[in-house]
Amino acid sequence: MTDAENGRGQDTLAHIAQSIRNILFTRIGTRLMREEYGSFIPDLIDMPAGHAAIALIHQAAVTALARWKPRITVRRIQADTADLAAGKIKLTLDVTLADGGERTYRIK
Repeated sequence: MTDAENGRGQDTLAHIAQSIRNILFTRIGTRLMREEYGSFIPDLIDMPAGHAAIALIHQAAVTALARWKPRITVRRIQADTADLAAGKIKLTLDVTLADGGERTYRIK
């Protein structure tokens, strides 16, 4: 597996992290030959921040990852809203890997 930023090889866990970021931040309809790929999170960027936006982000993340990353199952998503005034939300995803292992990924 290759790192998309530097072309070097990477292990499975790093590849999963890269894939999660790619799926969550790719706007649906922008991939040629795979228009359904991605999530609705980019469509929520200009939405007023608050509980409704966070709930929609959770839903968009779980739905997209269930469809496009079957090697993981999302157990929990936590939104860090400490920088909400600056328009930033950080996600922490607790996932179960296909091999039964567990992992936490932090997405900025």
